[in-house]
Amino acid sequence: MAGGLALTLSGAGSVLGSTIEDVVVPVDEKSPLSKVGGSAIVDSAAGKIIIVRTGETTYSAFSAKCTHKGGTVSYDAGKKQFSCPKHGSTFDGTNGKPTGGPAETALASYGAKGSAESVTVTVGS
Repeated sequence: MAGGLALTLSGAGSVLGSTIEDVVVPVDEKSPLSKVGGSAIVDSAAGKIIIVRTGETTYSAFSAKCTHKGGTVSYDAGKKQFSCPKHGSTFDGTNGKPTGGPAETALASYGAKGSAESVTVTVGS
């Protein structure tokens, strides 16, 4: 990923056998998340997640793993949708629900909160 995206893992805990993890991603002028509509894929305990900047200080986060055959989805800001290059599945960029098959299951979503300088995504595995 251009700009050498760095992340910090913190707040690991356990709830009913699941690991809860906060993924903190700094946002600077070189980050793809520095502008509204930008997206970045980062690693977490739950696998790859895709973060989208939806406003000046708002973000959304979803699993980057297609629910059909596990390809890595990308985000199209113009269409506000995720797409999988493997078999063409598409997902609504606001809620992760499939909009075009063959995928029939929504992408897992995660809590995301942030500022202009960073975003924190809470994921569970």
